[in-house]
Amino acid sequence: MRRLPSAVQKLPLHVRVSAAIEKLEDRERDVLALLLLERLSPIEAAGALRLSVPEVESSFQRAIENLSSESGARIPARPLRRAA
Repeated sequence: MRRLPSAVQKLPLHVRVSAAIEKLEDRERDVLALLLLERLSPIEAAGALRLSVPEVESSFQRAIENLSSESGARIPARPLRRAA
């Protein structure tokens, strides 16, 4: 993980995460919203976004890595829930 400037590190975590979310690509932001906020499965999100499941999964992983690196937050990679 890259080191953030000290002035950025002093900002509240929610401000840093919010700024990091703004820097995500649209696809990454959409995938995060569908998986985390709407609680869709990767299969459902893939259908909604007209992507393959591997594309959804890789976009999710990239988004988590980018959020962690841009905000300095430790965001654990959690397994994606599968459709029942």
